[in-house]
Amino acid sequence: MSLSQDIESRVNILDIVNRYIQTKKAWVNYKANCPFHQEKTPSFVISPQKNIAYCFSCHKWGGPIRFLMEIEKLEFGEAVQILAKDAGIELKTDFLKEKGEKTADIFALYKQASIYYNESIYKEENKKALNYLLNRWLTHDTIARFQLWFSNNPRDLFFSLKQQWFDEKFMIDSWLFVSPTRDKFFGRIVYPIANFLGHVVAFTGRVMDDALPKYLNSPASHIFDKSSILYGLHLAKNAITKADKVLIVEWQMDTITLHQAWYEYAVGISGTALTKDHMKWLKRFTKHIYLCLDSDNPGIQATFLSLENILNEEIDVHIVQIPNGKDPDEFIKGWGEFQECIQHAITPVQFYLSEGRKKFDIASLVWKKALISSCLHSIVHVHSQIEVDIHIREIAKILDITPDILYGEYKNIKRWIKKPSTDESLVTNESISPIDTLAVYIRKYHLFDLFSEHFRYTERDLSEERNFSLLTSVIQKLPHTEEQEEYIWFIDLMIEEENSSLSHDSIVKKCLDLIRFLHGLLLQKEKNTLLYWLSLESLEYAQVYNELIKKAITLGIKPDILKK
Repeated sequence: MSLSQDIESRVNILDIVNRYIQTKKAWVNYKANCPFHQEKTPSFVISPQKNIAYCFSCHKWGGPIRFLMEIEKLEFGEAVQILAKDAGIELKTDFLKEKGEKTADIFALYKQASIYYNESIYKEENKKALNYLLNRWLTHDTIARFQLWFSNNPRDLFFSLKQQWFDEKFMIDSWLFVSPTRDKFFGRIVYPIANFLGHVVAFTGRVMDDALPKYLNSPASHIFDKSSILYGLHLAKNAITKADKVLIVEWQMDTITLHQAWYEYAVGISGTALTKDHMKWLKRFTKHIYLCLDSDNPGIQATFLSLENILNEEIDVHIVQIPNGKDPDEFIKGWGEFQECIQHAITPVQFYLSEGRKKFDIASLVWKKALISSCLHSIVHVHSQIEVDIHIREIAKILDITPDILYGEYKNIKRWIKKPSTDESLVTNESISPIDTLAVYIRKYHLFDLFSEHFRYTERDLSEERNFSLLTSVIQKLPHTEEQEEYIWFIDLMIEEENSSLSHDSIVKKCLDLIRFLHGLLLQKEKNTLLYWLSLESLEYAQVYNELIKKAITLGIKPDILKK
């Protein structure tokens, strides 16, 4: 038994699904609204007996490991490591360490620091810090959810952690302390920054007055790189999946305020533009990006750089503009209608043109060429040719360029852009062959004798066809691989849902229909083999063709199939 099989034999899919959505019993299975797309009528079926789940609308499916990978957007090793703990299995290797997070102790240290200070913010002597957050309209739930804390004493944290047996040199090297008597973030509100799995990897400390520096940040380390970490992603990932979009803002407070205002699909970047490393995480959840960076000059430049960094990522990008140069935190707390800002978000082309008119000296050939190139790259993925035409004509009018020249440049760019690939591994109802369905019918309902009685060809005829391999293995009762078993379970669940109200006779009839379909495929192959070398005008061709028609009638197949 493989490791994944061992884990899934000990973990119940229903228990895993219930952590994320509410389920209701439906016959032998359970149903729920699918967690992977919006729907009103439940189409997500969970089978505790088969230990798999499947959505009959969006076709997401799998056992405990695959479900966790899909809903949390984890890699296989990450999901295995999480579920291994649930299964009580001790792994010999640490996937997270193999991925490069080499010092588990630093996670433990940062976690204990966060717990210590988050609890201390509610002490009487820290009332000023708590009021500072409450006066910024943050609720107690939000403070707890984002683990905001306050460093009120330069020495307390060091000695608290030392009592938990952390090494002194290790603590100094952790960038939490300047010295054993000085907490780096002393006197500041501190925002823990977590990675994708929720491990704290860095901190930002902010003063409560006008003192400088306003912010203190943890330096880059082997566990923290701000070009790949997105603030709040560990809290936002489920909301991003459900909304099928992500809102990108700057810094921590904008992210926190948006979450509190029910825009829980918001994440923050920290003093940098959106990068390709950020996109590697975000594309696990959605391909719809809404950039809402500051409207000052650094924010505008960050938006330009973000658009440049994520070109050709096969995503849909919009830019959210907030009136009067406000950031999301100011706008929402000023009772602004943030939803309207999202609804009126502009395309990259509109952003380039708008900023080009304000910022770029389009009389300069260098800037004009740069702006044209950027604009054309931003529309190259637009599928509607009408929309492309409108954009190109608009660019041509504003920049005083002949549209035909822009079309030529656009086509040159388009020629080199790779078309989006499709996920051939995705299993849908349409991609399951009737022959594979027949195989599972035979196995599920023990219809081996029925198949032997009505099948009019030989097992050799089946084995010669690669697409009939599952049916062949079922008929011969051969063992299946783990992947084949999961595929069989999936079809089994689909059949179970479709046949839940059918009698045994009706099920037998459906199986006979599938056998008839199989006969039709084999008869067509037989026709192609027998008639390939014969002339249409020959007597022999007519004789063979007539025999095939008689065979079709005997098999209960319409002779018209031989004309295809």
